[in-house]
Amino acid sequence: MNATLEHRKRSIVAYLAETQDEAVILQIENLLKPAVDIWDELSESQKATIRLGVQQLKEGKKVDYKEFIASYRRSHP
Repeated sequence: MNATLEHRKRSIVAYLAETQDEAVILQIENLLKPAVDIWDELSESQKATIRLGVQQLKEGKKVDYKEFIASYRRSHP
C-alpha cells in the first residue's frame, strides 16, 4: 500500500474520531455494511405482489405510465 493511500486512510480515521455529525456517521455505516439483497428484506406479501405484477406483465396486462398518471390525477385531485 502506498504512503499516500495510507495517509488518506489515517486522515479519514482521525476525522471520524472527531466528528459529531450523525449524518456523516450514518453515511459511513451505510457505505461499509455488507450489501444486502433487497429481495431478502421483503415480506412474503410484498414478494407475492411483485410476482403477481411480473405475471400480469407477461400476460400483457399493463397500462401506459402516462395514462395511469393522468387517470390517477383525475381521480385524486
